[in-house]
Amino acid sequence: MIQIEHLKKSYGGKEVLSDVTFTAQDGCITGFVGPNGAGKSTTMRIVACMEGADSGTALVNGRPFREAACPSAEMGIYLGNEYLPMTMTGQDYLAYACRVAGVDVSAVDRLLDSVELGGAGRKTIASYSLGMKQRVGLAAALVADPTTLMLDEPVNGLDPMGVQWLRGVLRAQADKGKAVLLSSHLLSELELVADRVVMLDHGHIVAQGAMGDLEAGGDKRVLIHTSDDVALMKVFAQHGVAAKRDGVNVSVSGITARDAGKMAYDAGILVDSLVTANSSLEDVFMSTAAQEEKGASNE
Repeated sequence: MIQIEHLKKSYGGKEVLSDVTFTAQDGCITGFVGPNGAGKSTTMRIVACMEGADSGTALVNGRPFREAACPSAEMGIYLGNEYLPMTMTGQDYLAYACRVAGVDVSAVDRLLDSVELGGAGRKTIASYSLGMKQRVGLAAALVADPTTLMLDEPVNGLDPMGVQWLRGVLRAQADKGKAVLLSSHLLSELELVADRVVMLDHGHIVAQGAMGDLEAGGDKRVLIHTSDDVALMKVFAQHGVAAKRDGVNVSVSGITARDAGKMAYDAGILVDSLVTANSSLEDVFMSTAAQEEKGASNE
């Protein structure tokens, strides 16, 4: 479990974290989301004791990470490929990680196979693609079968098959009872894997909770498919209803599906399909962040 309470951090007088409090629970994938620069990486570096907070606490299984008897078994960490030793081969890097963790180096081949790098172990990490670097970094994080995982933007550089593979790996880890903290600015991807979500914007927590609760708490959208999107959007505009394209559909919020269908019918527009959907995670984030900014500007 990762417990973060009232973290504050400033650089050169600029506050980058303001009273950040949340928990990444055991047996759960916690998505840590927000735009680049929101403070996600800073929070993770503080959890990893790579830098200190101005105030507040960050505990891994009830204590600061620096106090872990065996850090590699306490928490597996991947904070980006900039921390990888580029001149080493993947095989040598994982052998080094094994020795540090007190794990037999015979595990290296198994680790490489587990992240689908079995044929690339003798190549230097510098020669790896971004996706391959993500994979070897994840392998190093898993060396000692840690009770907790903390991964910063691990999806970057993975192809669609790699993303699907990573989802399976993370779900398997959480199903073993481990806490998984996963940061990303790709909200659509986290919708497919996270159990809980913590939303960070400009160093502030703007929302957090179970994925289903956050999505259900957002405005419901009505999705309408018609052969004349332009005419339908004009009809909604005439009624003061904001509409936008959403893939092959026209999306509106703030009105019921019944009212949306009636407006189309009265205008003589044939509707092929009409459904009500919960807001996406991105919708929830954008709406919540906008409310926070409006509240701050009114203070």
